[in-house]
Parts: sequence; structure tokens; C-alpha cells
Amino acid sequence: MTQAPSGQNSGKPPAFNGFKVLWAAFIGAGIGLVLALFLETFIRNTPADLSNNRLRYLYGVVVASAALFSSSIESMRQLQEGAPDEEYHHTQHGHHK
Repeated sequence: MTQAPSGQNSGKPPAFNGFKVLWAAFIGAGIGLVLALFLETFIRNTPADLSNNRLRYLYGVVVASAALFSSSIESMRQLQEGAPDEEYHHTQHGHHK
């Protein structure tokens, strides 16, 4: 008898958990916020003259893209874990067939 990819014996793939995706988005937004603060420090110490509206837009894009990136990674991880096809669960150790 083969086990399900997540180690469950029921043979049923694990359900998609949107709460984990939401948490991943929050964590990604936090990382994006730290990155935006670093970017702000970097921009303030350069001779570039940017308006405050453009800077806010830039920071918003950085935070939103980090949140989107992390939530998409978590979504793909869950979908891959729940896929019934064995190709998604086969681990290769440095060689291809």
C-alpha cells in the first residue's frame, strides 16, 4: 500500500489551505516592507530627486510584489503536494532520466 504524499494513510490528497497562503502573503509583505525601508535609505543617500508620491508608489509596489510572490510560492507548494500524479512527488538526486 502506498502512502499519500503528505504521509496520510487515507489516500486522499491534503486539502488546499487558504489560511496558510494568507499567512505567507503577510510574511512576504513584511519582507517587502523591510526591503522597502532599505530601498528608502538607499534612495535618500543618492542624488536622485523623486517626489513623495512616486516613492510611496514604489514602496507599495515592492511590498505588494513580495506578498504576491510569497503567496504564489505557498499556493504552488500546496498544489504540488496535493497533486495525484507521482511525477510531482518524485525526488531526483542530481540525475535525469
